[in-house]
Parts: sequence; C-alpha cells; structure tokens
Amino acid sequence: MKVLVVDDEPLARDRLIRFLQDIDTVDGIQAASNGEEALTKLTTFPADVVLLDIRMPGKSGLEVAVKIKDRPEPPAIVFCTAYEDYALDAFKVKAQSYLLKPVQRQALVEALDDCSQLTKAQIQGLANHSSVETISVHNGREKELMPLSDIYFFKAEQKYVSLFSVKGERVVDESLKVLEDRYEDCFIRVHRNTLVYKPRIEKLNRDAEGGFWLTIKGVDEPIAVSRRHAKGLKLLFES
Repeated sequence: MKVLVVDDEPLARDRLIRFLQDIDTVDGIQAASNGEEALTKLTTFPADVVLLDIRMPGKSGLEVAVKIKDRPEPPAIVFCTAYEDYALDAFKVKAQSYLLKPVQRQALVEALDDCSQLTKAQIQGLANHSSVETISVHNGREKELMPLSDIYFFKAEQKYVSLFSVKGERVVDESLKVLEDRYEDCFIRVHRNTLVYKPRIEKLNRDAEGGFWLTIKGVDEPIAVSRRHAKGLKLLFES
C-alpha cells in the first residue's frame, strides 16, 4: 500500500516514516507538513492510507479528513495524535484507527493491516456514511472503529463492558443498557450481563437441568441464556 504521512512535527513525521520503511506491505511513502500540502499531494499520489496528525497549523487534521472523504476513492485515515480528546470527532469522519503518540510500531502495523482488509468499495462506503454501522472501542492505549458485523457479543464485567469480536476482546465506554437501546435492531439481550449480535445466532439449546444455551457463529463455547430472556430468543427464531 501507499502511505501519506501528515504531521507538522519533523521528529514525529520521521519516526512514522522509519517504521513504514520496515513494513513489507508498504511500497510507497510520501510526507506532508500540513493539511494544505497533504491535499495537494493527494492529487498526484494515490495513497491508500493517510497517517494524519490532528493539531497542525492551518487546517486541522479533522478538517483535512472531511476533505479527503469527499474524494472519489478516498484513502483510509489513521489519526496519529498526542491528544485523546478528539477520538469521538475522529470516528465521526470515519477514521479507521486512532493512535496516540508516541506511536508504537506494532500498533501502526495492526492499524495498516486493518486498512489493507478494506476494499475500495468499503472505504467509499465508510466515507459516505453508508450502512456500515460502527462503534468506538478501546484497544490498549489506542481507540479504533469496530464494525458491528465483527462483533460476537457484549458482556458486562464488574465496572466495565467488554466486546468480543473477530479481532479479539475490546473495552467500550457505554453501559450495557445504553448499547441495548442504541443497537436494538442488531443486538438482543440474552442475560442480564450479555448482548448478542443477532445475525451470528445459530442455535438455542436446553440442557438436562432446564438451562438454556446459545450457540454463536465464530464462538467455541455456548453462551448462557437466562430463563427471563429465553422467551425473546424463541420469538426471534420464530420470526
């Protein structure tokens, strides 16, 4: 892939370039020191990914992202910033990842791997606010945008809510109740502490003791279903 690095700080820019030079999947690198220069370079450099700082002289990274997503075949955007405060704004412009400085090499590799899995059509769909629904999640020190279709289930555990997906376990900021209300068309409550992604549901079984268990595509172990919520699941199967 071809990558454009946009950062007004020379040291941060050079650090990213050094990392990129050692990544086999990267076959073209260019750099820009501000938003205007980045937009100009994109007219001649067909970047697949833009590594974009947020606070820069002139246009901010968020303003540049809005311009980028309006392009016919927009590149994926990975924000690289020292500030956590802009994560929600970043995902509103459909950023693929949000990395905190100093960016670690492995975090960058993983972000680029995610970008490489997006087809041009998917990138266009994300940029144009298509039907691809996503949620902002924590992955260590970074935040990333997770498509709902990648999720197996949410589970409340003590003081936080975990998300289990094809990419592994992540943490979300919202409560299970908020998630249930927001994504009621996609998720169903199967237990007081568990929400399951409806399209991944396969089977509802009952054991010898009368307990209910749900089989989910991609998950090895069945999920416990409370008696209270078993009726709703039966209705879902019938519909």
